[in-house]
Amino acid sequence: MEFAFYFVLPFGTLIKTTPLKKTIVSLLIGSLVLAACSKEADLVQRPLIVEEACIPQFISPGGHSYDKDSVVSYECNSKFCGLMPISPKNYWIYLDSVYNDGVFVKTQYDTLRFTESYRSVTDGLTWWTCPISIGLPTRLYVNDSAIFKLEDRVFNSEMIDAKREYTLFEGDSLRYLTSFDDAAAAGRALKLSNAVSVPAGSYSDCMYFEKNARSYRLDQVYFKPGIGVLRYVQQKVPMGGRDLKLQQVSTLVKFYFK
Repeated sequence: MEFAFYFVLPFGTLIKTTPLKKTIVSLLIGSLVLAACSKEADLVQRPLIVEEACIPQFISPGGHSYDKDSVVSYECNSKFCGLMPISPKNYWIYLDSVYNDGVFVKTQYDTLRFTESYRSVTDGLTWWTCPISIGLPTRLYVNDSAIFKLEDRVFNSEMIDAKREYTLFEGDSLRYLTSFDDAAAAGRALKLSNAVSVPAGSYSDCMYFEKNARSYRLDQVYFKPGIGVLRYVQQKVPMGGRDLKLQQVSTLVKFYFK
């Protein structure tokens, strides 16, 4: 007479087996239980990685003025959401083509990192230093729709003024007043209908910003909201000359957002 044994597997299946198959089934069940315990232990011991949330920026400081003493250096490790995502962990790599009054000189790589930060005490905003020349202000604050700069006030070295540098806008184009550090300029902004292609990728819905001081300097910035500067072109009129000459072309090669 042959005896039959019945087993209920962990997933609810009832099986019938003979003594010859009993050992095989027991090993199978043991393996399933061991695997389940190992997975549970792995989930308990494995650290849970939580992505750091970015801090949205909505304040518009355009037109604000600060005493120089009220803009203080401090260490900021936060991640900010905005027209350009800024964090000490983010970086952008650019390939620069350098010219001397239109004559090509060399190529070099530059890395943009925002590691030096300031706080305007009266409103608690974080301002960042831009360490390389790619058309961005030297000290900037970025909200969800614009980039602002801090600029020393003319005839009053104790005051700093916040001014809007680049902004999103309604319509297809915009003209505005702006300036270089040492010259007044006319600003122009366009929404681009064609994609902008750089080594870092091809992007649609980009912006074009132009700053033009006639007979002196022309800067052009191709900008992708949510990423940053894709391409920067700088031209200047040589001393004693009359025509603009190419000085720098920077293109985005790679970027990393933590």
